[in-house]
Amino acid sequence: MSKHNPPTTSYSLFGDDSPAPSLKKARSRKDLGLPPGLPLDQYERDDDGRLREIVGPWVRDKHAVLERYVAITSSVRKKWVTRGTAGTTYIDLFSGPGRVRIKDTEEVLHGSPLVAWTCSRERGAAFTKVFVADANKFIIEDCGARLVAEGAPVDTGTGKAVDSVDRALARLNKYSYHFAFLDPFNLGALSFEIIEKLAQLPHIDILIHVSAQDLNRNLRKYIAKEGSSLDGFAPRWRENVDINRPDAYVRAKIFDHWRNLLRSVGLPVAEAAQLVSGEGKQPLYWLAFAARNKLAHTFWDKIRSGKADAQQSLLSE
Repeated sequence: MSKHNPPTTSYSLFGDDSPAPSLKKARSRKDLGLPPGLPLDQYERDDDGRLREIVGPWVRDKHAVLERYVAITSSVRKKWVTRGTAGTTYIDLFSGPGRVRIKDTEEVLHGSPLVAWTCSRERGAAFTKVFVADANKFIIEDCGARLVAEGAPVDTGTGKAVDSVDRALARLNKYSYHFAFLDPFNLGALSFEIIEKLAQLPHIDILIHVSAQDLNRNLRKYIAKEGSSLDGFAPRWRENVDINRPDAYVRAKIFDHWRNLLRSVGLPVAEAAQLVSGEGKQPLYWLAFAARNKLAHTFWDKIRSGKADAQQSLLSE
């Protein structure tokens, strides 16, 4: 009797020859060794046994901007250190574990605190203090340990950024030259209260991740709910924005209101924000820059120069 191959089963709703579903074993918390509370699709263990975050490829663009700003301000930090004891500080209130892997690849990179610290050290103008914080205690423990291993003078805090910023202000020298990187997952985590508190520091530059994706996807949901994430991000925006206009107009006006709020606490925002897009060219987030010092804004303009698509109107999205 001749042998016959079994019929191939089609798993497509449209009856094509799509491959059968993968039988790959699902990721489990036990197998990955992840502590409670961490999403299985966002974290895993690195080769050193510590946590690392799984991120999109656009993190390269974000970290490149961060690294360029740390590099271009090296001369300022050198002068600041030599003129007194106040020193220079890097502040990261959404630090992550300090290591990331690009999703669907084997590429592993430093997280933002390690990017900033190693760049400052390699430029011969190392920060004299690094303050990192995260909402999850396991994440911040691993981030702190990695920074210590790299020789960083690190201090840590655990909790939401709106709370950990208080610890930072209490622990840091008010008169240092501070550089803060605010890199939240969404608008809900970026309460304006955080920026308002950081503005108490007289010498501070801030690079801020503002989620365009969150604002685009959830605008009408946020409008419909009083006390939404949008109200925390840009307090009193409802008094200044006509919600009956098209979405692109409303988004632009909300962003303008947010910029005015920063200006009101003495931190003018640069006219142009750096737009970071996904692989499909969809807008993911803006990197906005705020500082009192005019030289800081000159540095920001130099970082952005030469990128034809760096400036994009919110009204056009």
